[in-house]
Amino acid sequence: MLYYSTNKQVSPVSLREAVLKGLASDKGLFMPEVVKSLSQDSYDQIENLSFQEIACQVAEAFFGEDISEDTLRQIVFDTLSFEVPLVKVKENHIK
Repeated sequence: MLYYSTNKQVSPVSLREAVLKGLASDKGLFMPEVVKSLSQDSYDQIENLSFQEIACQVAEAFFGEDISEDTLRQIVFDTLSFEVPLVKVKENHIK
């Protein structure tokens, strides 16, 4: 998969090049040309998944064509190896 700059002033690049550069030369962020949708089953099961398992599914949608599932899983679990407290949002909490 190729990754384009959000400023669209440079040619799309590989994941490797996007990661190594960090920012495109036009100062845009790199984004994948296509992001796979999560399955309905993913949404149905989300409350039963850990933060890391959810992150694996999202990472797969962004990087799955370039990085194997096992490698993505290892990256996610190594980098997100902390607890994330869940806080219930109260009704009408958004102003």
